[in-house]
This record gives sequence, C-alpha cells and structure tokens, in this order.
Amino acid sequence: MHILIFGASGHVGTGLAQHLSADHRITGIVRSQPESTTAYEPVVVPDWVDRPQAVIDELHRLDASSVDAVIAAVGGWYVDISMIARGIASFDEDYSSYLRGHFAACAVSEALAEAAGSAHVRHLALNGVASVEACVGSGAISVFGAAQEMLIRVAEAETDSVDYRELKVMAPIGGDDRNDLRGGVETISLPQVAEAVSAVLTRPDEHEISTQLGV
Repeated sequence: MHILIFGASGHVGTGLAQHLSADHRITGIVRSQPESTTAYEPVVVPDWVDRPQAVIDELHRLDASSVDAVIAAVGGWYVDISMIARGIASFDEDYSSYLRGHFAACAVSEALAEAAGSAHVRHLALNGVASVEACVGSGAISVFGAAQEMLIRVAEAETDSVDYRELKVMAPIGGDDRNDLRGGVETISLPQVAEAVSAVLTRPDEHEISTQLGV
C-alpha cells in the first residue's frame, strides 16, 4: 500500500513510518523539510490544516502514486494546570492541534477517494486513553479525543468511498519522554502499535469503527 501519514515527524508518526516502510510506501505530510534522513518520503505543506486541498495539489505536482491509506497521528501530549485555568486561548490552540487537524486529514481522504474513483481509501485516526478518561491536567485532550471518535463515526456514516476507522492506544507509548511512568505504568511499544495499525488498514471490515489497543 501507499500510506500517507499526517504527523509523520512526531514520535508516533516517525515510529510508524519506520516499522511500516518495510512493506509499504510511506509518504509523510510535514510542515517543514526534515533535517535528517527519514523512513518516509516527506511532502512539505506548512499550512495543511488550514488548506487540506494543498496536500492534494502537492501530491499531484510531485506526480505521486495513488494513495491507498491515510494515518492521522496528529496532536501531542502534555500535563499542565487545569483545563479551565489554562484559559480559552490555550483551549483554542488545542482544538487547532487536535480535532481541527483530524478534520483536515478526513477532508484529504475524501479528496483522495474522489480522485481514485472506485477504489476505497482507508483512513485510520489514532487516539488515546484520554479520550475515554477525564485526564487531570490534560483536559482539552480528553475533550477533543472524545469528540474525535464522533468525528470518525459521522465521517464513516456519510461516505461510500472512505473506510474510516479509529485506533485508541490505551496506554502510554514507549519511548516518549513526555509520559510520566512513575509507579510502574505499563507501556505499549511502537512495534505493537504498528502491528495493530497494519491489521486495521489491511482488513478494515474486520474491525469496529473504534478499536482499543491495550497492554
């Protein structure tokens, strides 16, 4: 498959590209050109969240092959003061980074499917435990993570050309130094995430719209 990754330069996106590139062609949508060699072919679209069509235009300009699947690994993680105390400006920033980014990725998948004609595009959005638990200090992530599942469910209900799925990773992903692992918290390795991602993308009909990956 030719897989397009949003968030390819992040911890999860980079790890997925490394593990999936052995069997698939990987293209990563990034805001700036990476400084070092990557396991994905970088396509630079600085304002892709604001202009999803720019992704389609750039892929066309580069004469890239048809995209079979899209992975949205956008957003990040933080632990801070309470959601309300952080203020509306920070809440808006989190919305732009998380839910708005996922909406833009869905818009790209729809455009890719339209260009592909009869072929279905497979779209997989990554989510986390914060979407089902009220995580203190990461409240906006919980809010937008919960909304993300509904975004995917609505998108799936409204299309005949994209297979929308979501994978909730229900534990911290290993190797990310932003995670607080005090107290013996178990982690999920990037190879485990990549294996689950591959399974959903390869056989979407065998998976629910939202699937959980636990330790």
